[in-house]
Amino acid sequence: MKMTIVTDGAGNIIGAVQGESLTEKKDGVEATVSFAPGHQLHTVEVDDDMGTIRDLDEYQQRLSAHVPKS
Repeated sequence: MKMTIVTDGAGNIIGAVQGESLTEKKDGVEATVSFAPGHQLHTVEVDDDMGTIRDLDEYQQRLSAHVPKS
C-alpha cells in the first residue's frame, strides 16, 4: 500500500497519510491536508498491514524504516 510520510526539516516524522493524494472528495465535501514550508513529503510503498497497527511505538518504527535517509 502507498503512504505519504511527512518529515520536518530535521527529518523527524510528523505525520503520515494513507495513499498518494493529500486531497479527498466524498459526498460533495473536499478536504486537503497541507503542511508548512520546510516539511518534506515522502510517498513510499509500505506493508499492507500498516493500517492495522495499534501500537504507536511499532507504527513509528515501521514508518521510520521507509523514510529516505538524507
